Amino acid sequence: MSNSDSLTFSKNAENIIPVFPTKQINTEQTASYEPCLACQSLNPVGATICHDCGTNIPQLKQKFSERLQTQQQQIIKLREVCGHDRAISLLKQMIAVTHPDYSRYRDWAKANLPIFQKERRELRAHVDGLLSQAKEAMAVQKYARVQEILEEVPRLMVDENMKKMYVDAGECITEVDSLVREIRNSIATKQYNALLSCVQRYAELKANDPEAQSLHQKIERLTTQTTGAGIILRLIPSGKFYMGSHDCDEFMRNNEHPQHRVQVTKPLFVGIYPVTQEHFSSLMGFNPSVSTDVPKCPADSVTWYSAIEFCNKLSEQEGFSPYYSLNAIKRRASQAIEDAEVNVLGGNGFRLPTEAEWEYACRAGSITPWCFGDLVLDVAHYAWYYDNAQLETHIVGEKKPNGWGLYDMHGNVMEWCYDWYNEFYYQQEQQEDDPTGPCDGVARVLRGGAWQFGAEATRSAYRNSANPDATSNVIGFRIIRNAENDDVFH
Repeated sequence: MSNSDSLTFSKNAENIIPVFPTKQINTEQTASYEPCLACQSLNPVGATICHDCGTNIPQLKQKFSERLQTQQQQIIKLREVCGHDRAISLLKQMIAVTHPDYSRYRDWAKANLPIFQKERRELRAHVDGLLSQAKEAMAVQKYARVQEILEEVPRLMVDENMKKMYVDAGECITEVDSLVREIRNSIATKQYNALLSCVQRYAELKANDPEAQSLHQKIERLTTQTTGAGIILRLIPSGKFYMGSHDCDEFMRNNEHPQHRVQVTKPLFVGIYPVTQEHFSSLMGFNPSVSTDVPKCPADSVTWYSAIEFCNKLSEQEGFSPYYSLNAIKRRASQAIEDAEVNVLGGNGFRLPTEAEWEYACRAGSITPWCFGDLVLDVAHYAWYYDNAQLETHIVGEKKPNGWGLYDMHGNVMEWCYDWYNEFYYQQEQQEDDPTGPCDGVARVLRGGAWQFGAEATRSAYRNSANPDATSNVIGFRIIRNAENDDVFH
């Protein structure tokens, strides 16, 4: 507080400024005397010079009177701008005045103090109500309304939390406006890559807005394909990304580095969920799952060969050319394939993702260990894993999706990829465009975490493997299909 805001001052050799007495003076017993405003010693009424400190008494009285008048004006102005906290502090200082010449200021302060205190209580209650309204508006994503409400709060009562909320609402408004422009331009110009990168964030920011919901539904229609069997696939763009773990990832394993650049050259339709038990059993005629028997949980204990067969059967059912050929099939009593000769035909049907395609889809443009960032504490919002899965699989789609609307990429069950597995594959010379992994091997790649694994195994770059005839209650799969020109914005 500046000197003009305070009634407590110091004195110096050239300009003596009054200070309040620290003790009460009984003016009735000393009617012919008055206290010196500088040193509090008693002097005869009308004295010019203080006998104790040598202060010019009339001059100091004039300065003190001017100071009190200034203080009174400041208190009135603070009341006008709702600065009751500061005004009450000054009133309490003015009430402490004991010199008889200034009793009118003291009495004015005593009369106004309870009034100001009552106004402060009422004003605080009003501001608390505004803050509650602002929080409610923020919760329902009415960002402009948040700013309108906070603008009603008196400037001197705005705290840091209110400032942050106002700024956050403004940033959301700016981001929403930018996203709307980008989405509409992308739809008009059919620039699919730009559109898809905006969809998820826009849906998060404006999930409660009818216009936003309508636009989001339109985007969903443009970027979603559903098979006759009810399997939903999301169209994801082509693009480049860095595959593997960065050296700063505290959970990095030897088979995840060095990080290297990869390009997925064509857009893909990717299943938004792992293949569920109901879809697998209706098409294949049996359900190998042992973790649970819930139809909407992921199919587990599926061999790599059976996942290949599922892709072919679904392709035939949907009128597409099978992507693989399966020969010399050997089955178990359970009907699961334990061995077969598999070759790529390259049709337009469904298939397993390559390891690069899987990580690209999982990251959804992110560069952090998980699609949502680098905080382990946030894993539970996106994945079923050891800490929250209660030792079983869970219904697909119950956790948050990644930026491209794909669910359960970080957990629930591990997912088969087409590639052969080689622990040191990343350390060999890499193919940048659409890599398909090693030419041969013993095991096939598994990606994603699972209900039985810890949080570190849910990272986007985490790699694992199993023999293609392996069955495990932590292993499932997800299907993809190459997007053709007439599939985009159909």
